[in-house]
Amino acid sequence: MRSLNSRSFLWQWRSIYASSNPSQVGDRWEVDGVSWTRERHNYWSGRYSVQLEIHWLEHGQGDRPDWKLMVVTERWWGPARDTCIRDTTWCKLVNGRADRVWDWLRTQEGRGPRPAGARRDVVAQRQ
Repeated sequence: MRSLNSRSFLWQWRSIYASSNPSQVGDRWEVDGVSWTRERHNYWSGRYSVQLEIHWLEHGQGDRPDWKLMVVTERWWGPARDTCIRDTTWCKLVNGRADRVWDWLRTQEGRGPRPAGARRDVVAQRQ
């Protein structure tokens, strides 16, 4: 089984994120049965700045979802805020099985390319 922290997985995840929330204004939306929530945290100072973007993906309804995944993107800047000194993404499967997450991801791949701005079964909500 491939790791959920692999370059391949994170690249595909980023692609789904970009296509399902193209203007990145939504904080909550749904993609093919997966509830997606995004939270942002920022800290700015004279020496460094950091932005954390935490994504919660949850497949299934009720008290026990089929799987729940947390994906975190960290961006760090030094005193010169025009240059990012670190940009990394990692994830953690909070509950469920990794093969089920991969199955969902493969389903998304099978949908093929979409015209610019087209969205697939997405319901976006701004909080």
